[in-house]
Amino acid sequence: MSLFRKSTCLIAGVLIFWCDVGYSQAEISGKWLSPDGDRKIEIYENNGSYSGKIIWLKSNTGKVRVGDIVMKNIIYKNDHWEGSAYIPARDRDLPVSISMPGDDELEMTGKVGMISRTKRWKRCK
Repeated sequence: MSLFRKSTCLIAGVLIFWCDVGYSQAEISGKWLSPDGDRKIEIYENNGSYSGKIIWLKSNTGKVRVGDIVMKNIIYKNDHWEGSAYIPARDRDLPVSISMPGDDELEMTGKVGMISRTKRWKRCK
């Protein structure tokens, strides 16, 4: 194989990988409905990471309000996102791992010690 052909294949491979990573990172952006259907969050890019804020609540009785930032410092690494999320039941931020089993599904897993809990959110308009 000639040097030109090897270089072309290497450049094409890097470009394909770069485009795939860029596309995967952008998938998390959008509006998401909670598993209980009681809140919607909007995830958006914020200074190189992603954040999420509440844009709709079924009821305003609780520890969170519309406009509250509930997800912070979400970054893409190793085929998933990591960051922190405010958990109203615990009244604190916890580390979370986020994956997307489908284009319109987001799985958020929070951990406290050895215990983890996963919830599946649905993309909405």
